[in-house]
Amino acid sequence: MGELIDFEKRRAKKELKDSAGNKGVIYEIYLAVVKYVNEHLQEEYEKPIENLNTKTHLRLVYQGDHERFQSALKELLDYWEIPQHYITDIPDGEEFEVFQTVGDLCTFIDKCVRKQGI
Repeated sequence: MGELIDFEKRRAKKELKDSAGNKGVIYEIYLAVVKYVNEHLQEEYEKPIENLNTKTHLRLVYQGDHERFQSALKELLDYWEIPQHYITDIPDGEEFEVFQTVGDLCTFIDKCVRKQGI
């Protein structure tokens, strides 16, 4: 049986890679984190994507909603093809203690990407 192709993921990767240009994988990680964080924000969130940066507090933007954050994290792991077991040591409900800011999430993704040799 053939491999299932996720066209949405493939399109997102191409767009982010094109946007990152020659700035490297670190910048692509940042763009991917901002993209998926933004996609899972509550509609009432007052600050648009332009205001997300590495110092933005995730608990604040998600208004403490762990499920929305977990959805964004899952999509990031899928995007970078990072195994789910990389996050098994994070207790449920403590995500915002581990990932306090967008920068913390970027650093985590960067470490996973380097560990995998991507």
